[in-house]
Amino acid sequence: MHPGSSLLLAILAMGSPHPASSDPCAAMVPAALKDALAQRYPDARLPTHRDVGRDEESGDHRKACLSIASADFDGDGRADLVLLLPGIAGDRSRLVVALNKASGYEVAELSAWSGSIASLYVDVAPPGTYVHTEAYAFKPEPGGVERFTSKRVGFYFGAVESAAAVYVLSQGQWLHVHVMD
Repeated sequence: MHPGSSLLLAILAMGSPHPASSDPCAAMVPAALKDALAQRYPDARLPTHRDVGRDEESGDHRKACLSIASADFDGDGRADLVLLLPGIAGDRSRLVVALNKASGYEVAELSAWSGSIASLYVDVAPPGTYVHTEAYAFKPEPGGVERFTSKRVGFYFGAVESAAAVYVLSQGQWLHVHVMD
């Protein structure tokens, strides 16, 4: 190593606008939404990149934060968010969508369960046709459909390298179809 290269690396590191310790998940959530989520879900917290295990980070879903995805889910031209909110005590996690409206964020809880978010992810699903997996028979459930076609983006919610459902907002209702198992 060249004698001056250590000094150069130190100077570059100090001038970095984002310290290496900053959490990519926290950076994705606007302050107004952080406040709204804290008020609505006092028993939950924002996800961090540490919530997902190293094995899951190295899979097909390589992005800085597997617990948050952003896209325009309602077609109004504003970036919306879908988040996995772990419980503070680790006992109740939630799948939450925050639609960015002119008047503020409109938050909807789509699912809640006991346990962690350690092996789960959310990601943007492109417009298209989605059909229930052939791995098991379709069973009707609230919001569950066997097939849908969407001209707008939706999102995947599932376990890394395992099951997943696609959610899409259709006429003010969240629909989902289990596409992988």
